[in-house]
Amino acid sequence: MNTKEELAIRLNHVVLINGFQTLSMAKLAQAINVSRATLYIYFKNKDEIVAAVVDRHLNFIQSHPVPARFQPAGYPATLVNALLLFGSTTATFTGELQRYYPQHYAEFVAAYDRYFADLERYYRRAQNRDFIDKQFRPDFLLFQNRTGIQAILAAVRQKEIELGQAEVYLNELFTLQLLGFLTPTAKSQLELSTVQPLIDKIMAEFRATYSLIG
Repeated sequence: MNTKEELAIRLNHVVLINGFQTLSMAKLAQAINVSRATLYIYFKNKDEIVAAVVDRHLNFIQSHPVPARFQPAGYPATLVNALLLFGSTTATFTGELQRYYPQHYAEFVAAYDRYFADLERYYRRAQNRDFIDKQFRPDFLLFQNRTGIQAILAAVRQKEIELGQAEVYLNELFTLQLLGFLTPTAKSQLELSTVQPLIDKIMAEFRATYSLIG
């Protein structure tokens, strides 16, 4: 059964890859395998679709805030959620959002900026607890979080690597991001099995979105 939330998730995958400006309501319905009539039940026009996609991003940030206090047990989930956000948008989508929906774009960018500012402070608190190695600057950690994820996704969009290879790279990147910058003591204490469902969620999102590349 289709619900508005389910359709918004599927529409999100489509517009991240293809944008939304050149897609009619009929083409959007076809892309997510529903009738145009079904799409119109939940969305009166494309403006409502764009708003729903943006809201999905904003709701995720609101529902998964960076913890105000650092606790080692919460580190894996916090980092995996951050990696999901780093890979959750594309230049195609944000470029069209900025041009055609500047108010939504401003809200979108402000929410992401606040989130990653909180994440940088979180990394600093982790260093103060001797969890993340102090030789790495918190702003560098954010930079390598972003560039690692986005480089793999860009290679898929440019058809330099196939989906299967990208999945291998993403899984190896998650391991590097989770363990590569920790102190030896932190590595010995970290329990990674709890984050596998989160990693599986990221991989499902990746497949659903990037399988749409023609």
